[in-house]
Amino acid sequence: MADRQLPCPDCGSPVRPDTDQLCPNCGYPLMFLRQPAEGEARAVPRSPNEREDNTGMVVPRQRARDTRQFAATTYGQQAARQVQCPACGYPNEQARIRCERCGHELRAARPQAVVLGPPPVEAPRYRWPLWLIILIVLAVLSVLSVIVTLILIAMG
Repeated sequence: MADRQLPCPDCGSPVRPDTDQLCPNCGYPLMFLRQPAEGEARAVPRSPNEREDNTGMVVPRQRARDTRQFAATTYGQQAARQVQCPACGYPNEQARIRCERCGHELRAARPQAVVLGPPPVEAPRYRWPLWLIILIVLAVLSVLSVIVTLILIAMG
């Protein structure tokens, strides 16, 4: 199966629902975006207290739409940075794509392109010449041999 990439329904970031469990940006569960494997049985969603019939086909009931209006000041102190849902009137944070209460789309769920600057230029690292390394090692060895010789002369 190809690794599909879709926008997250909550924040719009690119996600891979077939491999990831949660959106890496906002933590939205991606299980509802997965495609079922071939031959995989799928459960039929039912409302609570709705009896199951033998066909597996359930006619969904129409839910009454909630028309209550909510004042933005009752839900938080940062009302200026909130967007009111046109469907239910619930105040949502500006970063949200869907209403937190009813799920109505507040803005398009397409991620915005990020303009990347040029790649950072890596400064060239100084590389010691081999002849200089050998010269330093020989100098250290000669100093050590002089010290050992002086110690042996003093002891003997």
